[in-house]
Amino acid sequence: MPDDGAPFRYSFSALKDRHNTVEVNWIDPNNGWETATELVEDTQAIARYGRNVTKMDAFGCTSRGQAHRAGLWLIKTELLETQTVDFSVGAEGLRHVPGDVIEICDDDYAGISIGGRVLAVNSQTRTLTLDREITLPSSGTTLISLVDGSGNPVSVEVQSVTDGVKVKVSRVPDGVAGYSVWGLKLPTLRQRLFRCVSIRENDDGTYAITAVQHVPEKEAIVDNGAHFDGDQSGTVNGVTPPAVQHLTVEVTADSGEYQVLARWDTPKVVKGVSFLLRLTVAADDGSERLVSTARTTETTYRFTQLAPGNYRLTVRAVNAWGQQGDPASVSFRIAAPAAPSRIELTPGYFQITATPHLAVYDPTVQFEFWFSETR
Repeated sequence: MPDDGAPFRYSFSALKDRHNTVEVNWIDPNNGWETATELVEDTQAIARYGRNVTKMDAFGCTSRGQAHRAGLWLIKTELLETQTVDFSVGAEGLRHVPGDVIEICDDDYAGISIGGRVLAVNSQTRTLTLDREITLPSSGTTLISLVDGSGNPVSVEVQSVTDGVKVKVSRVPDGVAGYSVWGLKLPTLRQRLFRCVSIRENDDGTYAITAVQHVPEKEAIVDNGAHFDGDQSGTVNGVTPPAVQHLTVEVTADSGEYQVLARWDTPKVVKGVSFLLRLTVAADDGSERLVSTARTTETTYRFTQLAPGNYRLTVRAVNAWGQQGDPASVSFRIAAPAAPSRIELTPGYFQITATPHLAVYDPTVQFEFWFSETR
């Protein structure tokens, strides 16, 4: 964190600078060492933002695979590393050089206290006194990052917190001194890593640092096709609506009408999120007709008084600003009960008992009986 609580100043790349299609020029030895063009695309980004093309020369490249990797590296860099941060620190800025990876602990961005300075160190009781109160999550392992005597960051486990500021850790690294910096690593927050690009000395003796967002998973994404969950924003006040998953429906019959109970869940909980439901039925001409829409803050909803037909239910999360998450859909059918496989007639004293039998027993099915003295 900056000295004296100086703020972090963030800036973001423009959408026009986030390319999703690259034409890479390279030298093809199988074509007389002529220049060839390799087209690299991110189809998901194209579907979301539209095609944004740029060109690049892979200087000295004679491999199509390497040319493809160069284009994919450019695309992932522009799509994933979109933030730049500027801040000032004291003499600690002398420890860094351009290229160093820095973890940013910004209380205002995270929404909770995740960084500060150590006021006192007690190695015998393994207790640290912090300059501000912290709160541990109810589950998961919390780590605290400290700076040892060699100036290297060391992470140790937080075992307990007393009075909000006295933290007992699993061990105290050698050389941890008073007024050194600390930072929390919570299981519910993603680390916010930035790569230093410049350091300059200010007139007041502080050092101004400029860093760009660093995604350590980028190499695995480019080389191995690894999946990256970009929704972990590093703040408890995140507003990005989560995707709806595990959507199921249960059809029941009650009092002569059909009801449908829908259930779903989300991979994470976001404050202020509600869910939009859209129920459609297939029309005779093959199109879809809107039956009902609803909005709820729960993860269950019941539709009533539904007629037989082929239905489709779509559920998506939406936040207070109207931003919508990825939807989930499920199709189901409400059909008329099957005809009885046979009817058993039992004669009696001035009566006949008719007992219908279904091929598959359904306790929700009811029967209507019609009779006539003549056929």
